[in-house]
Amino acid sequence: MATRIGATLLDAALAARIPMPHDCCTGQCDTCRVTAPSGVDDNGTRVRDTVLGCQATITGPAAITFEEVPAVVALAGVIFAIRPLSPSIVEVVIETDAPLRYLPGQYVKLGFKGLPERDYSPTLGLGGEADENRLYFHIRRYPGGRLSGALGSTIREGARLKVRGPFGHAWLRQGSGPLVLVASGTGFAPIWSIAVAARLGQPDRPLTMIAGARDPLDLYMRHAFAWLAARGVRDLTLTCSGAPAFADIRAGRPTDALPPLDPSATVHVAGAPAMTAAVAALAQEAGAQCVADPFTIKPTAPTWRERILGGVRLLQNGRGA
Repeated sequence: MATRIGATLLDAALAARIPMPHDCCTGQCDTCRVTAPSGVDDNGTRVRDTVLGCQATITGPAAITFEEVPAVVALAGVIFAIRPLSPSIVEVVIETDAPLRYLPGQYVKLGFKGLPERDYSPTLGLGGEADENRLYFHIRRYPGGRLSGALGSTIREGARLKVRGPFGHAWLRQGSGPLVLVASGTGFAPIWSIAVAARLGQPDRPLTMIAGARDPLDLYMRHAFAWLAARGVRDLTLTCSGAPAFADIRAGRPTDALPPLDPSATVHVAGAPAMTAAVAALAQEAGAQCVADPFTIKPTAPTWRERILGGVRLLQNGRGA
């Protein structure tokens, strides 16, 4: 790929009409990670022989390779069902007007009228149920959450929405080494999608599944674990780091249940940022590959009422108008 020295790999690819996957272009989403053994300045993004295309710049003749991913599309959808999974987590099933092609582990953006888009990972039913026109999501209700707090009240079954995606790079690749899947909370959604795909598509690959939560009532994964156990997976662990655990739950964090790792292992992790970072650090220390998409709770822009009340508080506190 020839272009001017100093251009990013992504800009060069797009200028050459090469559809390199990308999303945020800020180096946060990891979607544009490509294999580039030489000819680039990685600008601090190198992991083994890969770099971020939106950050790495060309220093000389460069050859890059990347895996083809489904094209980003926008689909109309409707909420088919909202079901409780735990006291604070619901399963939302969305029917789309056309099938959405995505890779297990990717995420999409859901948009309701009058609300900002939110990132969620499509998955399967906890019993392995799949329908090409239905997407399953696990959503935690946050106090005051503009979207999650509205589910079941102002957002009900039959509500229309837009589904845009897929995004993300943390999808399941082909391989033969041990596959270690780690999740906390609703991070189980993409991990469950990966687990089903791995068991059906790579049945001879050793698989370990660990799912954790602070509250044992949020460990809604037992039906999914039973599906895996019925298909020969034996290394299945639920962990709880908060309240006293039940008999089938190991006390502690998901990191406490990690098996010994080595360079042959591939680790997929999703969930709380601190847990994800801890698992990634342990994988790096062992030389194992770790795949994850970075998720954080995005700040919500204040409403006009909140801005007015905030201004009133500033005036009352004597800090200006």
